[in-house]
Amino acid sequence: MVQLNKDNKTDVSLLEIQRPLSSELIKDYNHKEAMKDIHDIFLQLEDNYFYQVAYQEFLKYSIDENLEFKIVEDPNLVLKSFNSYEQELKNDMSFKMFNKKDYRNSVLLCEALLTRVKDAFENLDEAEKFIIKNFEYDKPKEYVDESLYDEMCIHKDKYYQSKKSAYIKMALQLGMMEDMHIDSQLVTEFKKIIDSNIITISG
Repeated sequence: MVQLNKDNKTDVSLLEIQRPLSSELIKDYNHKEAMKDIHDIFLQLEDNYFYQVAYQEFLKYSIDENLEFKIVEDPNLVLKSFNSYEQELKNDMSFKMFNKKDYRNSVLLCEALLTRVKDAFENLDEAEKFIIKNFEYDKPKEYVDESLYDEMCIHKDKYYQSKKSAYIKMALQLGMMEDMHIDSQLVTEFKKIIDSNIITISG
């Protein structure tokens, strides 16, 4: 359980490192690519929020000092996998990343992305959650790498293992490590299916 300090901030020195990916498993993945992809997703969440001005209530999120990822859940949102739309997939992933234009044309896709990111974040351990919060959510970042592993009172090798693990875990859960983007034919078919949910905001 996350501990808060006297200033009601996350006590970084007491964060639990419970289940980072092993160093051997991390070597099987490109952690730099995972970091870029997750950073791009958080930028997309921000873009979705500011672009979909008529629907911001369900696109806003926060990560608090207890490392809880909070959203207002839309009672009308029904998440579906691509397979439930009878599309052919290379593998059985329930999430794929679309491009900015697709998100700007569909609130449904924006909500689905936010929900998937929340679910992926919640499956990280405390240290991994804080790392993602610090580097992808906090503005400005409270820590850089050197100050963070010093504050956590751990060896830098253990810290970097947790950092790489955090990004790779999120990317894996979001189905991003094998194929970042869905192919254009599937995008076209999917957009036909959700046409009734599209909201276009003219600039």
